[in-house]
Amino acid sequence: QLELVEPSGWVHIPLTDADGKPLRTFMIQMAVLANHQNGRDTHMRQIRVYTPVEESTVGNLPRLSTVGCLVYSTVR
Repeated sequence: QLELVEPSGWVHIPLTDADGKPLRTFMIQMAVLANHQNGRDTHMRQIRVYTPVEESTVGNLPRLSTVGCLVYSTVR
């Protein structure tokens, strides 16, 4: 949980664990629990989520061994 007091502009929220490693998740929920400035509505106009770049090569992909997978293993 993170509490912001009079936020303005972009707010950087690091999504890392105690070791500094990125969190692994499939969903991020953002909720405005209270309005500010005498009850004015709070708006989130844009949210950007950046993920770390993971290098991947064809060698890291699993080998296809079943007939069902081998049928779709090549591109015409």
